[in-house]
Amino acid sequence: MKKILNSSSLTWIYVLLIGIVALTGLDLSLRFSFDSQRNFVFEYPFIDRIFVKTVLNATLLNAGHAARFDLFLEVLLIHDKEMEHYTQHYGPEPGPTNVLSFPLLSLDQILNFSMDIPLPLGTVLLGFPYITKEIQKYHFDPQAYIARLLIHGILHLLGYDHVKVKEREVMEALEKNVCTHLGYDWRPL
Repeated sequence: MKKILNSSSLTWIYVLLIGIVALTGLDLSLRFSFDSQRNFVFEYPFIDRIFVKTVLNATLLNAGHAARFDLFLEVLLIHDKEMEHYTQHYGPEPGPTNVLSFPLLSLDQILNFSMDIPLPLGTVLLGFPYITKEIQKYHFDPQAYIARLLIHGILHLLGYDHVKVKEREVMEALEKNVCTHLGYDWRPL
């Protein structure tokens, strides 16, 4: 196991680093990094490369993206302290949150990306223990809720947003379709 140092806060973060090649038979890369004080990874043993790949594939198919892309997605499971740093500098409002996305390409770039090389989508950050607190407070099914957050983050990487009412309606409809496709209940957050 390798620890990854967050240079801005000099604290260790948990990382679930997933090199995902979606919709192909290629191997996936999965690495965990954590210290003994942060054990949320063990609370949700279903979070693995198969789970993330399944959510990614369902999201892409429901969003109408071609199944022939080789895709790379990075998913980081981080502590609230690190999430606060990201939201303070890049998020809609300061403080911890459940999910943030950092796309590498615009929607036009994604649609016109060469089919000869893997498409790098970007990074989805999932903030723990914030997510655990939400699961407990609202009595969410952990697997369904974390899938929902991944779907939300992946849709942001694909160029979807929810700032305007119409954008939110489109994004929520896609989230609902993907959740239903995966067999999870859906309700607005």
